[in-house]
Amino acid sequence: MNDQDKTKEELQNELQELQKECYYLNAIKDIDNGKRIQLEQELVDAHKEIAFQNEEKGKRAAELIIANLELKYESEEKAKRAAELVIANIELVFQNEEKAKRAAELIIANKELVFQNEEKAKRAAELVIANKELIFQNEEKAKRAAELIIANKELEQFAYVATHDLQEPLRMISSYTQLLERKYKDKLDQDANDYIRFAADGAIRMQKLINDLLEFSRISTRGNVFEQIDTSNILGQVISNIHLLIAENNCLITNDDLPTVKADESQITRVFQNLIENAIKFKKETELPKIHISCTKQNNMYQFSVKDNGIGMEMEYHDRVFTIFQRLHSVKVYPGTGIGLSICKRIVERHRGAIWFESKVNEGTTFYFTIPV
Repeated sequence: MNDQDKTKEELQNELQELQKECYYLNAIKDIDNGKRIQLEQELVDAHKEIAFQNEEKGKRAAELIIANLELKYESEEKAKRAAELVIANIELVFQNEEKAKRAAELIIANKELVFQNEEKAKRAAELVIANKELIFQNEEKAKRAAELIIANKELEQFAYVATHDLQEPLRMISSYTQLLERKYKDKLDQDANDYIRFAADGAIRMQKLINDLLEFSRISTRGNVFEQIDTSNILGQVISNIHLLIAENNCLITNDDLPTVKADESQITRVFQNLIENAIKFKKETELPKIHISCTKQNNMYQFSVKDNGIGMEMEYHDRVFTIFQRLHSVKVYPGTGIGLSICKRIVERHRGAIWFESKVNEGTTFYFTIPV
């Protein structure tokens, strides 16, 4: 059936149906538009919410980055603190060990201090006793010194009186023996001539002995003040004094440079002269005498030496040769009073020095003496 064959009623029914469908379609369309608008609004709201959330997420992300950086920094700082703590712990352990060592050392030191204090107390007690002893000794020394001064004065006075009183009879003996020798030399027999000569020689030796003894006694009490003297000049003066003795014995005297010292000029001259005369006296018969004088500086002392090539002597006599009137040889072989080296010793000691010798038989002798710088 085509449209033309339909009835009006059928057409109306179809129209109604179409109208219903249109109504429904429009209704559906209205509903869909409302939902779409609602959905679109919801979508806009959702986009806004998402945008807000994204902004918040961005903020949270930035905060998280900052927080992570802060956390990283704090972690690094913690790591540094941890490393420092490890080092500090090691240092603390070391310090504790050092403290323990110091404590042990302190204990030992305290014990040592206690011991030292005890020793100091002992030394203090000993020092008190020693001081008392020293005071006593000083008092005794003062007494002895005073007695020695008196004794020296008495000895000098005795020596002066003795020598002075002996001089006159000696001069008389010497004069009369010389008169006898001149007057009766060819009128008496040989024995008488010898007796007179012996008496004259004895008087001369006695005269020299008295003079030497008087000089010995006056070394400390009649010495001159110390002054600066050139020992080279002193040696020259000595050589001039004994030039005849030097020439008679064909003696060769040499010397090194000699210093200037503070001393008693006349007494130091006597020391040099005595030592050189001794060196010449005790020469070898088969060899010309050679004497060398030198000086070295030893700390705060000048050490002089007088070396010869003479007969020498045994070192066992090192004390005896400086003792007054002690002789190693007969006066007939080696004349002299036996007091020359004693005078040297006393002079050197007055100058706060020392004198000694080194010698070998047939190899010579070296006498040494010191004078303060």
